[in-house]
Order: sequence, then structure tokens, then C-alpha cells
Amino acid sequence: MTNEVTRTGGDVARTDSENTRDSGPIFRPATDIFEKGDMVTVVIDMPGVTPDSVDVSLENRALTVRGTFNAPAPEGYRRIYAEYAPGTFERAFSLPDTIDAGAIDAVHRDGVLTLTLKKSEAAKPKQIKVKAA
Repeated sequence: MTNEVTRTGGDVARTDSENTRDSGPIFRPATDIFEKGDMVTVVIDMPGVTPDSVDVSLENRALTVRGTFNAPAPEGYRRIYAEYAPGTFERAFSLPDTIDAGAIDAVHRDGVLTLTLKKSEAAKPKQIKVKAA
């Protein structure tokens, strides 16, 4: 069966395949990227995601972030309507050669994942001393 992806609202993609039908919607989390000196910081909103359900991987300069969450009904209640269903946050980024792939740090706190990416030594600006001839 072919996977069909339907965009709903721009930030949510619903994949209607047999393999993903039970896993819920796939959300594209809001992301901010900052640069300071030799560091790049990526801040990704992932509400409801616990640190142990976050997966950050790097393959061929492609950085992929995934986090699954569950929105259980309060104890003793049954869900009759939901706009915030269990699902997955997913985002992928292509890293430039200027980023040191071995120096990526990930911290998850209060539903926000912060990635700190260090620039490689070769990418850092260098001052060249001019000698008098």
C-alpha cells in the first residue's frame, strides 16, 4: 500500500499507511536557530515529550530529531473528543560542513529540546599576521 501524506494546518502531517495509522499524527515542531561565535543553537518545542522518548540522530550530515508523546485521558475519564492526539514530533536538518558532527550536545527540559552545535576548527575565522618584507 502506498503512503499518502495529507497536510493539515501546515504543521501537522497525517500519514495514512498501515504502519503509521496507530501512531497518530506527525507534527513539525516550531524551531528557532541562533548563532553566536563558533556555536549554533537549535531550540525545538516538543510539548508532552519526555527526555527518554527523544531520538536525535546524524547520518550523512542529516540531523534528524524525533520525539513521541502520549496524551492520556485523566484517570477515570474516557476521551470523547481530542484535538491534541498522541503522535510524533519530527524535524530534519541538513548540516553544513562547517559543523563538527562529533560535537553536538542535546538537552531536553520542560518540553524544549536544545541542541548545541559547534563549528569545526577549519570553519573558525583565523587572523593572519602580516610580515614586513
